Amino acid sequence: MEEFGFGVIMVFSVVILLLSAIQIGLTIWAIVDLVKRKYVRGGNKIVWVLVILLLSTIGPILYLLLGRTEDQMPNN
Repeated sequence: MEEFGFGVIMVFSVVILLLSAIQIGLTIWAIVDLVKRKYVRGGNKIVWVLVILLLSTIGPILYLLLGRTEDQMPNN
């Protein structure tokens, strides 16, 4: 019975480790992309940094799907 419990804990640990690595990777990718871009949707990079960092996994996904724009002059 102890081996079953240990196996479940190991599988759970590996899953948590993989999900954490994915979250960290998405966050790094989003921050690097944000820094490299001259313009972002909404025009405020600080707001996007806060979204990326404070909304955990959803923040980087939101930025990568909605925040990026082509690097061109904004229409003012």
